Amino acid sequence: MPNEPLRFAAPNYREHFVHYGNFAEQAPHRLTADYVVVDVETSGLEPNQGARVIEIAAIRTPGDGTVTKSMHTLINPEGPEVGLTSLHGISVDMVQDAPKFAEVMDQISEMFSDAIFVAHHALFDERFVANEFRLAGKSLSVMPGTCTYWMSRAVTTGSPNHKLGTLTDHYSLDGGLAHSAYSDAMVVVQLLPKLIEKMNHPAHYVPLSQQPSGGEISRPLKPRF
Repeated sequence: MPNEPLRFAAPNYREHFVHYGNFAEQAPHRLTADYVVVDVETSGLEPNQGARVIEIAAIRTPGDGTVTKSMHTLINPEGPEVGLTSLHGISVDMVQDAPKFAEVMDQISEMFSDAIFVAHHALFDERFVANEFRLAGKSLSVMPGTCTYWMSRAVTTGSPNHKLGTLTDHYSLDGGLAHSAYSDAMVVVQLLPKLIEKMNHPAHYVPLSQQPSGGEISRPLKPRF
């Protein structure tokens, strides 16, 4: 595995809690499990420079476009900074009475347990989620995962690039509200079976895992809509 952090997820790479899979038959574990599609909106681009999660969505799907379970909520970043409201549409007022990340950790852990992590540009989402768990004094167990950006680069032809918005048009998906965590995650839920049809379900280097519980007392979620 590479020693230096990558810009994009690649097969057999692990940076925090996700170990990224490979083409079918090129890794030892063929897993029959839900994917947990994750998307975060953040107050900046780099968690190691203080940027925080301000919205998170986690949607479980078997990879056929259907949803088995979901959760999404705005997150109070515990500070006055939410980043570019003009980009993600989230204002300081919207997150003031939202739960802190630590207050919904148990729900997130439950969504991640016995599932395969997936996101578009997955390292971005993984880094922010890992950082939020670290700030709350917790860590996640290593789990299998894949990145739809990597999958699309491997199998999508005729698209000028592999940005989520471009793939939404290319595959005629319902884009919903762009830069909303739930809407963007739902685009990936729709995109995943298109990519699986072309390349099959990825194989994995690690088995499924249970995630830890025991965060602060959970507060009610505050979905954006």
